[in-house]
Amino acid sequence: MSTPLRLTHVSLHRFKAAFALEGVPLRPFNVIIGRNGAGKSTLLEGLQWIDAAIRGTVDTACDRYNGIGDLVNHRHSIAPPGFELHTRLQSPAGAFADYHCNILAGPFEDVATVGSERLRIGSSDARQSTEVLWTEAGVRLTAQGEFGHSDRLALSRIDELLGAPELPVTGGDIAEFWKNAVFLRLEPTDLAQGGALRRPSLAPLLDERGATLPALIEELDNDGRQELVDMLQSVLPDFHGVEVFRGGDSRSGNYALTEDILYKGAAGKKSFRIPSWMLSEGTRRMTAIFALLAHRPGPSLLCIEEVENGLDPISVRRVLGYLKEASLRGVQVILTTHSPWLLDDVDVDDVLVVRRAVGDTTYTRLADDPASQKSDPRVRPGGRYIDLLES
Repeated sequence: MSTPLRLTHVSLHRFKAAFALEGVPLRPFNVIIGRNGAGKSTLLEGLQWIDAAIRGTVDTACDRYNGIGDLVNHRHSIAPPGFELHTRLQSPAGAFADYHCNILAGPFEDVATVGSERLRIGSSDARQSTEVLWTEAGVRLTAQGEFGHSDRLALSRIDELLGAPELPVTGGDIAEFWKNAVFLRLEPTDLAQGGALRRPSLAPLLDERGATLPALIEELDNDGRQELVDMLQSVLPDFHGVEVFRGGDSRSGNYALTEDILYKGAAGKKSFRIPSWMLSEGTRRMTAIFALLAHRPGPSLLCIEEVENGLDPISVRRVLGYLKEASLRGVQVILTTHSPWLLDDVDVDDVLVVRRAVGDTTYTRLADDPASQKSDPRVRPGGRYIDLLES
């Protein structure tokens, strides 16, 4: 059985908006807020890059950005150009896994290669740690031998490469964390379309845009589907069922929600099946988020861009409530938002403020900001954030 892990710190060097973003602290539940162009998405994109490289190659991880050239922050040029990412995963008992990778661009910045990787595992006593993956003379090494694929992260096979089960964090623990990480930028049109009803083995629980939602719902057992319906009913009381239906190809299909609608007759109402393309944008988004939370095992890490999009204020509160509950049972949550009033429903310690000045992006915990600390204790986080903008 794997040990649950969560991210406690992330560092990004020369990656997109971050030139030297060092040790951003993360909690079980996090909300990132900042002005347009400040770099709110950069942290999530760094994590998503690792996730995509583990599921594929370093080049495929760069493809969504039109290659590595547009990922490298050129505030100060270095040769060869590239970027560095560093994460710390930690167990409830305090054991940790520190990972670092250096990704380099080719001569024409059209091919990405792995320059180096390091992985150090230790106990709660930081003085006791072991380097289990390292690079010497351009060769990545573990106790099991060399890893020679320049286009692949050794992290993608860490469960095979670490043969030391006595370590406080195993390769299987790390692999399980990334296997169950989910990154969402849900798109209304993708959420309305049908698709394959079986998820590919290396695919996340739900793809970034939400196109694989029918497959996710198909995976839910009866208890999971009932939990999904219960969450939806808490926001939209007339919905009382969810089902997956197949198209002409038995391997593909879509989903529908069942809703009570006023209708002639003695009962005065009738149940109708509402297919995904007839649902509102907000209902589709909530169905996707709630289906993830109802899945067992659930996401290890759930990152959602602009969580409030398409949702009315009451729905946002409900969604936040379920996400906070999930964070208490081991689903680490990172959200981005543009909405100060959303902050009023979260703890001030869970808010990260992103600023950008003269090409430099910084992340500061709202509770640690001097101006926030001077605020009247009765002022909610949303008001504190507005005060920061005006100070």
